[in-house]
Amino acid sequence: MPESAPQRRRSYRGQSSDARRAERRQLLLEAALNLIAEQGYSNATVRNLCAAAGLTERYFYESFSNREALLGELYQQQTEILREAMLSAIHRSNGSAEQAVRAGLQAFFETLQNCPSLARVILFEIFGVSKTMDALYYQAMEDFAALLGELAQVLGIARIVPPASDAMLYAGLVGAAVQMARRWVLNDYRESPDILVESSLLLFMALSEQQDAPLSVEH
Repeated sequence: MPESAPQRRRSYRGQSSDARRAERRQLLLEAALNLIAEQGYSNATVRNLCAAAGLTERYFYESFSNREALLGELYQQQTEILREAMLSAIHRSNGSAEQAVRAGLQAFFETLQNCPSLARVILFEIFGVSKTMDALYYQAMEDFAALLGELAQVLGIARIVPPASDAMLYAGLVGAAVQMARRWVLNDYRESPDILVESSLLLFMALSEQQDAPLSVEH
């Protein structure tokens, strides 16, 4: 029996069905970003999200099993935007280790200021939703701790003597930067980003042996 011809995906206005599905998914994510930032996750019902995206509810469930699944993807998307902004700034710095660290911190705080919806989702709305969302948050913080830990090593951070832990130290550094950011956002970005950058950098410098070193941060 001859093989049947491969099925062709239907196309609409030049778009495949997969492309249209991906577009609808992104529309829902963009609507969620704005709605959650403005009204909070608790008010971002499926109905409200679909109305904001201009889609019917069946298209919501085409992409997400529930609101929490959407929040999880949105959170991961926004943290990746923030991380890429930091990495890009670090690689563009082309200076001393201290300049590289300053560039990464500058990108961190400026991205939060320039994208208040991102800041709201990352710093506030993820908390207390579920254990699954808590796990996503802590994994993201571990990723940022690894990045900041590498930057700290670039600065020549002093060798940590056991039972103190490098991992705990880096977690503390990222936790301090995040807490500064949360306070800053709650104060409606009253201080300039430079104040946040220099305050965060001071923590690095207080624990480091100031020296220049080649920068190597992997994507």
